[in-house]
Amino acid sequence: MSPYKKLACLGFLLLHCFIILNYNLLGIKSYEKEHVFEELSPNGQRVFTAIQPAIPRNVPALVRPYAHFAGINTGYSLFAPNVPSAMAVIFELTNEAGESTVMLPMLNSTEGLARLHGNYNFFSAFEDFRELLAYGWAMRMLEMNPGYNKAAVVIGAHRMPSMEAYRNGKRSTFLENGVYEFKLEQ
Repeated sequence: MSPYKKLACLGFLLLHCFIILNYNLLGIKSYEKEHVFEELSPNGQRVFTAIQPAIPRNVPALVRPYAHFAGINTGYSLFAPNVPSAMAVIFELTNEAGESTVMLPMLNSTEGLARLHGNYNFFSAFEDFRELLAYGWAMRMLEMNPGYNKAAVVIGAHRMPSMEAYRNGKRSTFLENGVYEFKLEQ
């Protein structure tokens, strides 16, 4: 390989690493919030205070398409202590005899999870549409599972403990954001 190609590859690698670093620094900006900062250990607070001046306020619009194409702007940091709580939708289906079963949507692909989260995040902002979205999900689950005539859609999130609390035995908790119940009229 010629020296110019080596320099070009090295330059591209440095630019790519610089973009990754900026997106990761943007990801830890959430520690500026007081309630988040207080959850850090004393060492973590010192480290954050030391790097705070280096945190960029935004990323230039020119590099955003590249960051999206390369998968850099996923919202997760390289060091990812601020991974958001996992949103979950649980369905409880009941038949005429009163027997019920709990089901989770079959989302075995990244695209399926992204669509579910996108739908939920979009519609959750509009309180009037939440029940309509839950109704659509419930009817689809009843359609996919014949023999059931009632569906309860439970929407919530798993709240993850800090690593220190986890080491001390605390586990995740499920916080319900809403329960919607529907009955299929025959």
